[in-house]
Amino acid sequence: MFCQRCGNHVSESSAFCSECGAKIQQSNGSLAPQESPNVQQLSLVGFSSRYNHPEILAAAQKNRKTFVGCAWILVFVPLIGFPIAGLLMDDFPLGEAVVVGGVISLVMLAFNLFFLRSVKKPIWDGTVVNQYNKKRYENRVSEESSTTYTEYTTVIKTDAGKKKTIVEKDSRRFMYDYLSVGDRVRFHPMFSTYEKFDKSKDRIIYCNVCAMMNSMNNDRCERCKNLLFK
Repeated sequence: MFCQRCGNHVSESSAFCSECGAKIQQSNGSLAPQESPNVQQLSLVGFSSRYNHPEILAAAQKNRKTFVGCAWILVFVPLIGFPIAGLLMDDFPLGEAVVVGGVISLVMLAFNLFFLRSVKKPIWDGTVVNQYNKKRYENRVSEESSTTYTEYTTVIKTDAGKKKTIVEKDSRRFMYDYLSVGDRVRFHPMFSTYEKFDKSKDRIIYCNVCAMMNSMNNDRCERCKNLLFK
């Protein structure tokens, strides 16, 4: 049987998970003795092993297939659609249509290959070393005007010594608000999401599968129903 919190394999007679300390649902339907608040708090300190749970691996595979399928469609649509448009439109020469469609298809192919390569990269850990925000200006050509927005940047130094940045815009500054300087984090490339090491003082937790914010009391995401990394 498996621990419902972290996915660790446990024996039928176990009262608590040896990996995260959570209480175990017994095979006869009864619950193990209630865990103490200290055990509950300690279970939220540390990176979750749920990323290796069969449910999470299945979700990652499903996400990958969906993304790759859509990406390949976007590769072939311009390759077919633009030549057809060139045949039907007098002001869009066929030769030009073929070239434009081919270029767009190559760009989408490169993006697809980049994604496939990125999801195969290993998990990495790091520490948040800086956070800052800047006012940015964006010109809108169609409206002949400009608008301002705030760009929020979170800088992470990996254990390998590399710097990674999370850049967010205006109200969509989720990681900027969730993380703080000094926090240990783990990046999960199969979902392109981050996990915090110490969640013991948090009231919320982000789903690593769909990135939705959940209450820390939840064991599964309210939207995608996958296990939260606790």
